[in-house]
Amino acid sequence: MSAVLNELLACSPYELSQAEKERVFMPALREAALWHYQASPEFKKICQGKNFDPAQEFEIIDLPYIPVPIFKKFDLRSVPDLEIIKTLYSSGTSGNPSKVFIDQATADAQGKALTKILTSFLGKERRHFLIFDSPNSVSSRSGELSSRGTAIRGILTMAKRFTFLLDDELKLDQEKLEKTLNELNPEKPVCFFGFTWLIYNVYLQYAKQLAEALSKVKNSDTVILHIGGWKKLQDRAVSKAQFNQDLSTTFALPKSSVIDFYGMTEQLGTVYPDCSAGHKHAPAYAEIIIRNPETLLTQPNNQLGFIQLVSPIPHSYPGISILSEDMGILLGTDDCPCGRKGKYFEFKKRSEGAEVKGCGDALDL
Repeated sequence: MSAVLNELLACSPYELSQAEKERVFMPALREAALWHYQASPEFKKICQGKNFDPAQEFEIIDLPYIPVPIFKKFDLRSVPDLEIIKTLYSSGTSGNPSKVFIDQATADAQGKALTKILTSFLGKERRHFLIFDSPNSVSSRSGELSSRGTAIRGILTMAKRFTFLLDDELKLDQEKLEKTLNELNPEKPVCFFGFTWLIYNVYLQYAKQLAEALSKVKNSDTVILHIGGWKKLQDRAVSKAQFNQDLSTTFALPKSSVIDFYGMTEQLGTVYPDCSAGHKHAPAYAEIIIRNPETLLTQPNNQLGFIQLVSPIPHSYPGISILSEDMGILLGTDDCPCGRKGKYFEFKKRSEGAEVKGCGDALDL
């Protein structure tokens, strides 16, 4: 790991103002851009197609982005195959999954970033994690992992202990739930974790049983962390407000303890949990840009557009600037009521019929 990336990862995720952040973020990003330009033929071709030279001084909005569909059609690597330690696959809800190749340097940097971000929300004390999934979800085949398995494995680095609450058919193991809750130390906070759609499926099937069992969880610092799957709930016309209300009632927790966090397989390690004000924050290790769906120019605050995420963390693949198929709005900078610094935003939805463009021509798609 380079000295400039080490310096960036040593920073607290949300204490730097935007100006302070850019002073440590940009050197790491410029180094990463030059590395991938030299190591990835595809990234170099994209840059040349945009007349972009990473050896020259540049600003963050100048860095070419890779639309997410590119990761579904190309195997993008910036290191030799022998250095790849695992391959990650996205959920692939809209067709073929993205494929992301991880080496040890990337895995280490992702782990550092994730730990610092989640510590800001959960505190330094490790918790017992109760996971709404089955143990099979984290099994790998020849170093290959699904997006669910990857997310769970990443979150378990924060766990003191962990218990899977679902069986292989993704049904609630009520006996295990009762046994686990009976053994909990009431003075210690726990963390419930799972994919958004899966937690809600369990809620719909077992709301009464869950409420009865969870009445034993008395610690007010207990939280519910959930990630991904909003499209499946939107198809059922379940809003975020309804989800939060249903779970806070069943788990007997305040709505602020139900924390959604946004993230992408194509840029792991940097995740975006909801703060107490309901906003998502770009940490010191990543940046967000909102782009107009038609022109792909940058959007001002409070204007809906595609979410672009930028981070110097990826080393084994050129995923330092990703244009997602998700829609969001940028809300402000350095002035969120929760006290965290930097840019903050709101995830709105997956794009509906809008096609992300921008680099296909350069790669002869």
